[in-house]
Amino acid sequence: MLRIELKAAQSGQPGHGELTVHGWQEGSDALELTVQRNQDGRYLGESGEWDTSPSWHTLDGLNLVDEKLNGEVGPWLIDPLMLDPQMAYMLQLRNEDGSDKGVLRILGTILSSKAAGNSSHDEKKVERKAEPVIAPVVEPEPVPLPEPEAEPEPVELSLDEPLVAEPIAPPPPATVKNPSKLPLILIILLLVLALAAAAWWFLLRKPATEDTAATSSTTPAAGDAAVCSAQALSEGSEDLAFIQACLKSNPSSEQVLEMIAAAKEAKRCGVVQRLYAHKAQSGDAAVAYAYAREYDPQHHTSGGCIEAADGETAAYWYEIAVNNDPGNQDASQRLEELKK
Repeated sequence: MLRIELKAAQSGQPGHGELTVHGWQEGSDALELTVQRNQDGRYLGESGEWDTSPSWHTLDGLNLVDEKLNGEVGPWLIDPLMLDPQMAYMLQLRNEDGSDKGVLRILGTILSSKAAGNSSHDEKKVERKAEPVIAPVVEPEPVPLPEPEAEPEPVELSLDEPLVAEPIAPPPPATVKNPSKLPLILIILLLVLALAAAAWWFLLRKPATEDTAATSSTTPAAGDAAVCSAQALSEGSEDLAFIQACLKSNPSSEQVLEMIAAAKEAKRCGVVQRLYAHKAQSGDAAVAYAYAREYDPQHHTSGGCIEAADGETAAYWYEIAVNNDPGNQDASQRLEELKK
């Protein structure tokens, strides 16, 4: 079974990713690829749609070094996968020498080509640089200088007439007003009101604050449990909206497995598949172990959301469970047996 990983391209260009296939031994010539999603078993078609029959896509530009294929893939593969990156996908490779398959593991965040704004097939527009426009220099009009004021004519003083100084009137006496007591009264009233308000807040509001804190401490937990419950599942008609709300509440492994059981009873297989895939891919060992048993030929139950047993898919999820919980002896044993 192959170990297949997909991450964002080193160039960072939206719609492009780096595909790495570990364990391929059949050469890099004339490679073809088919993609199947586990929600409904459909295959990626030539135009990016999902069909009931497999379509083989030519895989160019991959280099093989020490049983590891590596190369860049474009929007034909990235865009359909990024519509639902939490879905589990099975990829199968083949050429004239042989074929093999494995479950795709998406690493990190990968952007679709739509994030670039324009398709890579759009015509390139030639931008013409506008020539700088030089504005004419307008010289300011001369401002006429003000005419100098005429100097006052000197006053001729006669030596025969005595100089008499005009008496200067004394300033009027300042009127002393009695200070008003109104501002002082207002300040005293404000201080009394402030002290009364402080006493009311500390003495009367304290019990109510404690009750509010106790109520608020229990409200978020109840709200989180409500969005990820069997009742919320029965009331919600859209799978994706329910899954997003449930996962946003950060449920535990036990809560997720309980919701999966409720979704099975309600025949909501889309919820079952997506909850399994999201939590298992994020490293939840308990959910990955349960998902592996769904595919394990030794534990598979017909008539459920997993239509058929698949030992390779079971081994993939067992491996994630063991990597995150090395103490799971049953997962380790089944993984070894399935790889034989």
